[in-house]
Amino acid sequence: MFVGLYEYSIDSKGRIFIPSKFRRNNHFIITIGLDKCLYAYPKDRWGKLENKLDELPFNDKSEERAFKRVLLSGATELKPDSQGRILLPYHLRKYAELKNDVIIIGVSSRIEIWSKFIWEKYNKNAKKLFFKHVSSLEI
Repeated sequence: MFVGLYEYSIDSKGRIFIPSKFRRNNHFIITIGLDKCLYAYPKDRWGKLENKLDELPFNDKSEERAFKRVLLSGATELKPDSQGRILLPYHLRKYAELKNDVIIIGVSSRIEIWSKFIWEKYNKNAKKLFFKHVSSLEI
């Protein structure tokens, strides 16, 4: 399970550091995510996701093809180097607008990689929703 928030910088080659807690699984599949972030899945978890793709209830085959093409064509398998860094391909950095400061968060079964600017903007609104619903958890 992935939890926590970490702040790093992306270097001039497009590499980012993956927190050691997140590197237990040595290989990641990284693809585009929602809200202009990247999703990183451990390779074994990605296999389960691929199985779910075939079970999605698409009524329109052209929508199914489009969905799978966007998700899978943007995906890449990455392994951290000896210093714990991964080299993000240009197309993924461009999609997520990753330039300097990067936020890496654990979200249960996946890791999300955000531009710090986009994360702060998103998180401001997300916290309002959190506080609206947190009382129902009684925590």
